Amino acid sequence: MPVTICIGIVIIPMKTFILPILAFFFLSTTTFSQTTPIRSDFQIWNDTSITIPLKKSTDGNGKAFDRLTFSVNGTLRFGRDASRPVDERIGVSFNYRLNKYVSLSPETLYRGYQPFKGSKSFESQLRFSVILNKNWKRFSLNDRNQIEYRLRNSAKNSVRYKNRLRLNVPINRNGKEIFTPFVSDEPYYDFQAKTWTRNELFAGFGKKFNKSFSADFFYLFVKDKGFPKTVNGIGVSFKFRID
Repeated sequence: MPVTICIGIVIIPMKTFILPILAFFFLSTTTFSQTTPIRSDFQIWNDTSITIPLKKSTDGNGKAFDRLTFSVNGTLRFGRDASRPVDERIGVSFNYRLNKYVSLSPETLYRGYQPFKGSKSFESQLRFSVILNKNWKRFSLNDRNQIEYRLRNSAKNSVRYKNRLRLNVPINRNGKEIFTPFVSDEPYYDFQAKTWTRNELFAGFGKKFNKSFSADFFYLFVKDKGFPKTVNGIGVSFKFRID
């Protein structure tokens, strides 16, 4: 015999009373267990590049410089309050120096990205950069203009323009460079969204340890229209050279 509940003079079958409660409980549990994108994060970034000169030339003063180089580049970034890897990249690039002011750099890389729990994506990127350099007595400017085509597995492909302007101020002693403080800023423009979607600000210093190894140490601050929307962090970029 079905179990019933009496409310006043109305008799309600037990299954009619319990099933909505179970459904509500299940839906509530499912909703609250969904992963919520984090709005801010602290991250640690690491970049490593290995550069091999392929062709050398001499300038008007007879000084040798790299005309063409090949690089292998790797990136590992820790996020979610620096508790686990959230961004991994591996790629290769070439750099061709037209003259002392202009260089051209094609690049390709593969990226895995999981900024918060429950989110994971992969993409391949094709990049082309025009890099402008100008040196003065006490400082130098580097302006990288980059077009990036993203082939994404979990979203529509997209094209972005990125412009990184970097100011370097070498600190010298007895005519020898000790280290080089720098600041840089890089906004991103997404052609599909038709808006500026990201900005990366860096401040730090570079140090050349010998002719084969140098490194940049920096603080970073990122504003993004995606998630996480703000990132604070620290990072290091190792640069190796094989002659």
